Amino acid sequence: MTSVLLLTPACARHADVVEPRRVRLRDRVEARVRAHDLDRQLADGVPPERGAALSLRARRLAEPGFAAFLARRLQEVVREAVLRRVPRAQIAVRLGAVADVAAELDELARRLVAPRAPAVRGLAQVSVLLGDGSGPLYSSLAGEDLGAAVRRARAALELV
Repeated sequence: MTSVLLLTPACARHADVVEPRRVRLRDRVEARVRAHDLDRQLADGVPPERGAALSLRARRLAEPGFAAFLARRLQEVVREAVLRRVPRAQIAVRLGAVADVAAELDELARRLVAPRAPAVRGLAQVSVLLGDGSGPLYSSLAGEDLGAAVRRARAALELV
């Protein structure tokens, strides 16, 4: 049986208590079903220790195979922009915006598969960037510049 360490609020106002807890089936299901929402929370800086599902999702993001998957997807996005075509069954990326930051996206993909393990917060930001159809990769109405989002994710990969 898998266990996680969670931070729970203590009686004191500014203290947390570390509490070991067994992972339940409900936690595993929640981690899968709410993956995008959990990624968004992790990307915003919520510590994985705040919940069992968050902790499980952070573990999944930290797997080397998942980082490699994200890197391959970023490279596909850049290739789509260079070739100026998007597969039919996908939401179209903003080809011009991607072309403008292609070098930064390539650097982000290289960092994901570098020998030094990336930080979970950065992995979550990349996952949200790729998975949010209303985000700056897919929509000009996202409220954030694609280049800024890529640079933020790149910087977050280094935070430990």
